Amino acid sequence: MTRTNSGVRPRHLVPIAIGLAAGIYMLSGAVPRLAAQAFGVEGVFHATRCTEELDSDGDEHWMCEGSFAAGDGSFAIPRVEVDTSFDTRPDGPRAAFALGPSATTAVQPGVVVWLGPGAVGVLSLAFPVWAVGAASRDAVAGARGRRRGRGARAEAAADGAEPVPGPGAEPGAKTASQTDM
Repeated sequence: MTRTNSGVRPRHLVPIAIGLAAGIYMLSGAVPRLAAQAFGVEGVFHATRCTEELDSDGDEHWMCEGSFAAGDGSFAIPRVEVDTSFDTRPDGPRAAFALGPSATTAVQPGVVVWLGPGAVGVLSLAFPVWAVGAASRDAVAGARGRRRGRGARAEAAADGAEPVPGPGAEPGAKTASQTDM
């Protein structure tokens, strides 16, 4: 049995929109962090001002701003924010990456700062991408069917072939043209 419809309906628009929004939001945080670690300059972050924030579990996290100095001494940024939070208040210099002398944020080293949001972003985009692809396939298949005629049943009737019972018909049931004459 061949599927003629992917099952994508108008009621799926809300989950599709939520998936797109969540995926784009999470990737917009992950990609710059990955770029800073892959293409940025390693250096040292010196915290000058930190604020304590509580997460939903009541755990402390520290958001800090300060200065960044490139490890090779090529540049220094007097005012920069750290894109991720610290678990404890940073008392001394911390390793960080910055994308250059014009950067406004520094990123802590490590895979977790970009892999977590990146994975959630990609997974959030999985349903919307599937749904849009399936709906596009259905639209193209429907347009092809309209161009070729009314479909296989109309072609079979034109050729004089016996019609095939539709879905839900009992096995052995006769169609209208097969009834006793």
